Formats: sequence, C-alpha cells, structure tokens
Amino acid sequence: MCGICGFYSKREESLDNLAEMAETIKHRGPDDHGEEIYGLSSGYVVGFAQRRLAVIDLSPSGHQPMHSVNKRISVVFNGEIYNYQELKRELGDYTFQSNSDTEVIIASYLKWGIRFLDKVNGMYAIAIFDRADDTLYLVRDRIGKKPLYYYISEGNLYFGSELKPLMKNRFFVKEIHTEIVGRFLHKRYIAAPDSIFKNVYKLEQGTVLQFREGVQKKWKYWDVTESYHKFRKEGAGIGFAEAKNELKKRLVEAVRRRLAADVPIGAFLSGGYDSSLVCAIAQGIFDT
Repeated sequence: MCGICGFYSKREESLDNLAEMAETIKHRGPDDHGEEIYGLSSGYVVGFAQRRLAVIDLSPSGHQPMHSVNKRISVVFNGEIYNYQELKRELGDYTFQSNSDTEVIIASYLKWGIRFLDKVNGMYAIAIFDRADDTLYLVRDRIGKKPLYYYISEGNLYFGSELKPLMKNRFFVKEIHTEIVGRFLHKRYIAAPDSIFKNVYKLEQGTVLQFREGVQKKWKYWDVTESYHKFRKEGAGIGFAEAKNELKKRLVEAVRRRLAADVPIGAFLSGGYDSSLVCAIAQGIFDT
C-alpha cells in the first residue's frame, strides 16, 4: 500500500516533525521508511517522506525518497506502475540503479517531462520535485484509486496519503469546513476536491498539481468522460461479438499485469467475471 507525505514550505520545518508526520502512516508501509529535507535558495524547504510496503524490488535499492542519477529529480511514490518493464525498455539511455517501478517514474519524467503520465499504466499517488526550476508536482492516478490530500496555508503546501500526517504538522490549523458537514450527512461521504477541513483538499483523479514558491497550478491530464466519448466514436462500427472478445482480452491483460510482484500473491474473490479471471490466470488456464 505504502504512504507518502511532505511539504513545500517557507516556515521553520524540521526533520523530526517530518518523521512524526510519516509515523502516522506507518500502517501503510512497515518495511522501510525515509525522510529528507531539501533547502532552496528562495528560502523555501521541500520535505519528502515515505513509508514502504515492498512489493517490487525488495532490496535497499527501492528505498524512497529516490533520486535520479544526476540528482535533479526526487520522488516519493505510493502505488504500482503495471507497465514499468515496457517503459524501462524504452528508456535504454538511462542508467538504472534498481529494479523498482519508482525509478522508472524518474527516468520517464527526465525523458518526457510531466507528460510521461500519458504512457503510464497503474495506480499511484506521486510527488516529484524537480530541482531544475524548484517545482513540485503532485499526481493522482486516472481513476483515483490511490488517495492524496493537500493543505494550502499562507503560500505553503503540505501533502499526504491520509489526513493524519497533515494534522501532525505543527503548523496545521484544525478548522472544520462547516459548509461540508450537511453534504457529508446527506451523501455519507465528501467528494473531491473537498475535505472535512478548511484549506485541505483531495487531489482529484487524473489530475496534476504544480506548486512552486507559493504559486499553484492544477490541470487534468486524463478524463474518463472524454475518453468514453472518444472510444465510443472510434468504436462505433464494432459488433457485439467483437466487443465481447475485446473486453475479455483487456480483462485478462489487466489481471495479468496485476499479478506481477516480488512477493507471494493472494487474491480475494468476490464473484463475478473479473474474479473468475484472477483465479483462472493464477491456475494457468489462460495463456499469459
């Protein structure tokens, strides 16, 4: 599962407080942890922390925060990149130091910039710090499977996989967003981008948040509605039998990708077509 947290702040942050923030999400990653602070010439500091649940590359080479070979890029990451091996083959000019999917994120960003997200197949919450222009990027996967919260206060940004690390920072103001309470009682959940606290937001699915020295910019890099209409238009001539075969093919491929791991694999089967595919592929019924 893993968990990430950190900040981009001009306040007097400390490594001890960053470690305390990360400790609140220890349950998300018991295998390893890392906390680092980077000072900027502008007076800001960037803090990155991660709690690791090791699934791919169990060695110390998978430790986070992870940095590019040239030290330009730093990353903390929660999730899994399913097509990291394919991407790695496209990145032959990069000298990899590990077998982790995290390093593939770094190499992909160096090659394609933030548009590398167009090539990624996975579930993820990613924080990327680029020292070329002191820019922080927060990214959430296309469907929003992996959570990512952020708190904006007086030109400072704090982020975390849960609310707990934000609340643990000594500068956090615990003020209930009263306008949201009625909505929560009605729907029994709080939809993104809002949260129960003022100035705290859930990063929406398929979205990038760019932050540099107090200035933020946010945009969607993928939208489910746009994709639906695009593929509906392109696939207008597909018949039922062809569509059924294509669906089966894609489901098999999606399940196969999710079975890649350097640890033993288990599955909870609730019933239904996708669960049956998991069981069948695990037993070797389908050719993978």
